[in-house]
Amino acid sequence: MNSVNNMPVRLALVTGAAQGIGLATAIELLKDGRKVVLTDLRAPDLQAIPEDLRANALAHALDVSDDAACRALIAELDAALGGVDILVNNAGVSLKNAAGQSNGILDVSTAEVQTMLDVNVLAMLRLCQLALPGMQARRWGRIVNVSSLAGRGKSIVAGPAYMLTKSAVLGLSRSIASEMGEFGITTNCVAPGRILTQMALQAGEEVNRRYAAQIPVRRIGEPQEVGAAITYLCSEAAGFTNGAVIDVNGGFLMA
Repeated sequence: MNSVNNMPVRLALVTGAAQGIGLATAIELLKDGRKVVLTDLRAPDLQAIPEDLRANALAHALDVSDDAACRALIAELDAALGGVDILVNNAGVSLKNAAGQSNGILDVSTAEVQTMLDVNVLAMLRLCQLALPGMQARRWGRIVNVSSLAGRGKSIVAGPAYMLTKSAVLGLSRSIASEMGEFGITTNCVAPGRILTQMALQAGEEVNRRYAAQIPVRRIGEPQEVGAAITYLCSEAAGFTNGAVIDVNGGFLMA
């Protein structure tokens, strides 16, 4: 493994990295000296990465709900780059109805719930299971799973399906943290509040304005602010932070 200043160059895999929180996280990890594989349904455009960081960035198309594709990518990274040291499970979906809103408890279908479970939870579980054996062998690993304010408490705009899946992310992460800590592997979550991403912008300017008015810092968050929190959890210094949740929500939820 290559090293910089006697520190190993860790390989990070970031899902849902074409834009928003995923892209911002990839950039922050690159700034921190990591080699980063960015994935999304379509291979992310590396032109979105600052030119001086692109040498350590790779892009792959990946449908995280496709078991065979996930296995093939992890095997490729194991063979070509020594394996995934850092896994950031950021890919997620929040399905909307024809009015652009989340279905409520009386309208949400089990098919809708299953689709969100497949992407938001089961794909996360799959990638953790695929990456963990290599981390165990190397006695070092960092997993950061992106939950949400919607999984931590009452949500203003998210429906029951999204809240269910993001709550499940927290339980899954605690389970992995409990089992894998002895191998030098930490597993943590970030729970973003309202962040200026495409998902948040779907709700419209007025909804976001009203939401911002209820946040103590009186604004919506920026993707790079979440990326910075994730990057800390992926760092060498975060070895004693395990099973934690970092809330990045401007004070909307204080726990």
